[in-house]
Amino acid sequence: MDYKAIGRRISLYRKKIHMTQSKLSEKLDISESYVSQIECGATKVALSRLDEIAEILGVDIVCLLSDRVLNHDVPVNSEICEIIKNWDKDKVDLLIKLLACAEENFTSK
Repeated sequence: MDYKAIGRRISLYRKKIHMTQSKLSEKLDISESYVSQIECGATKVALSRLDEIAEILGVDIVCLLSDRVLNHDVPVNSEICEIIKNWDKDKVDLLIKLLACAEENFTSK
């Protein structure tokens, strides 16, 4: 399992509903630093805990586990998939960070 990718998706969905790490940690009854570790992919997360997180964030657990599902079960654009299909993990990670920055910029306006 790619825990970094799962953590990024947790962060994305958490921010989408304007929830802080502190609030998520409170709802999960865990420390804020543990939520941070989850979102950074620094720790493995049990499936039962991921299910709890998904429920709190109001998404299907598949949205957290799969990189093929985005926004209300809309598949990733096939054109994007075609462009990045031969990229290594570092390039894909950079693209995800760029998109996350763009999303933050769009939502803050």
